[in-house]
Amino acid sequence: MKITDRVRTLLMALVAALLLVLVLFVIYSGSIPEKYLLKPGDVSSFDIIAPRSIRDLTETERRAARAVAEVGDVVLRSEQIAAEVTSQVDLFIGLIERQRQNPPLLTPAPTPAVTPVPDVTPLPVAPQIDLAALADRLTLAVNQQMNLIMSHNDALHFAQASDDRLASMTGHLRSIAGLIMAERVDQASLRNTISDKINALSVSLSFNKEDAAVIERALTLLLKPNIVYDQVATENARQAAYERIHNNPVMIEKGTRIVFIDEVITDETYTLLQDLDLIDSGRFDVTHMAGILLLVVLVSGLMAFYVLHYEKEAISSIRDVTALLLALIIPLLISASITRHATLSPPVYFAAVLIASYFGFRAAVILSLGLTALILPMTNFNPVFLAVAMLGSLVAALFARGIIRKDNYAFIILTTSGVNILATLAFSIIQKEIWADIVLNSGYTAISGALSVIAAIGIMPLFEMLFNSVSPLRLIELSQPGHPLLKRLFVEAPGTSQHSMMVANLADSAAAAIGANALLARVGAYYHDIGKLENPLMFTENQEGENPHDQLEPEKSVGIITSHPDAGVRIGRRYRLPVAILRIIHEHHGTTAQVYFLHKARKLAENNGESHEPDPKQYTYRCPVPSSRESAIVMLADSMEAAMKSTGVNTVEDAEKLLRKIVKSKNEQDQLVSSGLSFKDVETIIRAFIQVYTGHFHERIKYPDDQPVRQPSL
Repeated sequence: MKITDRVRTLLMALVAALLLVLVLFVIYSGSIPEKYLLKPGDVSSFDIIAPRSIRDLTETERRAARAVAEVGDVVLRSEQIAAEVTSQVDLFIGLIERQRQNPPLLTPAPTPAVTPVPDVTPLPVAPQIDLAALADRLTLAVNQQMNLIMSHNDALHFAQASDDRLASMTGHLRSIAGLIMAERVDQASLRNTISDKINALSVSLSFNKEDAAVIERALTLLLKPNIVYDQVATENARQAAYERIHNNPVMIEKGTRIVFIDEVITDETYTLLQDLDLIDSGRFDVTHMAGILLLVVLVSGLMAFYVLHYEKEAISSIRDVTALLLALIIPLLISASITRHATLSPPVYFAAVLIASYFGFRAAVILSLGLTALILPMTNFNPVFLAVAMLGSLVAALFARGIIRKDNYAFIILTTSGVNILATLAFSIIQKEIWADIVLNSGYTAISGALSVIAAIGIMPLFEMLFNSVSPLRLIELSQPGHPLLKRLFVEAPGTSQHSMMVANLADSAAAAIGANALLARVGAYYHDIGKLENPLMFTENQEGENPHDQLEPEKSVGIITSHPDAGVRIGRRYRLPVAILRIIHEHHGTTAQVYFLHKARKLAENNGESHEPDPKQYTYRCPVPSSRESAIVMLADSMEAAMKSTGVNTVEDAEKLLRKIVKSKNEQDQLVSSGLSFKDVETIIRAFIQVYTGHFHERIKYPDDQPVRQPSL
């Protein structure tokens, strides 16, 4: 039953949905921490470790409340109070000066009558100030106008002071009051400040030192605190203290033991366990799943975009996509089961090696990075894992892509493990972890890297068998001259071996020029004629002298010649060659005709007087036409090399004409219709072949016979 495009699309959508559900379930189950059936008052049967760093909200709130309580009232200097005090000082001094301007006088006592002396004028008697009365008037005025009580002795001191002395006293009073009011003083600091200022004044006075005490008492009487309580500023200060603690909260670091075995679960501990999502409530965490879904859609979308836009040719078939998905899903499944016990052990390097081997270095790096992002939630977003996985995957892909010998498999294992150890050491030391954890984590990453690479290398033959694919590692192994088939070809069919080497050079150059798999084309060229091992002397490149076909009928000759692709497939299967190589062996002649023997048959028929023409179908290869670019390149390279040998062309211009003639013939016989080559690709292949032959035709410099060749001086 043929599957329609609509059904195929529906099936693909169904498979994609199932894969999405599988990935979501794997990441969700791997990233959810172990939960416990506990409630306040229970005795814990476990030691519970914090799976991630978290704020201790209870302790943070306690410290914030303590910080708020320690913030005192915010007070500010009041300009209004300072101005009022200055006015009071001025008023006090003004009252003293006004009372002294019109002081009360003493009433003179009666004197006995004295007989006046003629012509003698008696001397006038100066009025005397009643100091006691003046002091009383001062006290009364200050009390009535300023509502202050000044001692009689201080009032008497101001009353009896001379004008100069009074000016000195009031000047000191004003200056000291101004200095004190310029500061911010409360009730306690006011007394101390007045005392300090008066002590300094006493030291500076040379005369009338007793004035300092009077000034001190006047200041004490007149001055008052100039600060006021600022409610808004106080609330802001307390809010700032509260926010300062919450901006630097008390943290419970990852790995901290928050509950000890046999410890009673308090309300605070239970709240902390809930915040860490460690209490088994029996409910599905929808929020966590939503985050996982968003991450999976984002990462898988980016990976799909990369594959569709940059690896469309390398990853085109269902088999390729299946192999790629398996390379990614296998380490994802393993990570879900082991990451809970060893955070740094996810085997992302498995995917890096497989993808690099089958699809290239760039695909391995980008897709391994996407896989690392999917595994990251399972590690509680451990930054050391992110760094180690990226570096380890880079190295694994780098050396898996560039390895040249089978015995260098150990080199990939050692380099991946070594880089993992060094990266773990570096980032763990930077994070100042304890040495016991550093050594343990380094061991985990080293083992993970080694086992991942070993598993990837070991599973490659299974991938090749299941998906009809071939890895570069396998191709490089097949390209070694020591391979049994190549050794047989070199010994039993040396001409064919030499021909295959030249075809390989042409195929490699052309494949690299159009962006095809150059390694596959080269190795396919090495083995494309192994079918000739069944009867190597029947092919001209292996003959010396007599040609056996001269004694055979054309039908038998063409049967022997056209059978070598099928024979090559049989031999290749015995030697377990990959399917991709077998396909090139089988397709490298397609359905082209053996023109030489067809002409020979026609000539014999004409000489024998036969009336019927030989059937051209009996003189063609009965193999599939090339189904890939690499197979088509080997076909063109094989035809070009054979034609060059048979025609004896030795100039670039003639070689290009011959090559274009061969390409035209292949197109006319529909040999390239299934290869995927465009006209642009074919033109690029022609230029690549010509470039190879340009070097082949290059003549070396001839040295004169009478002059020895000397090594040029350096």
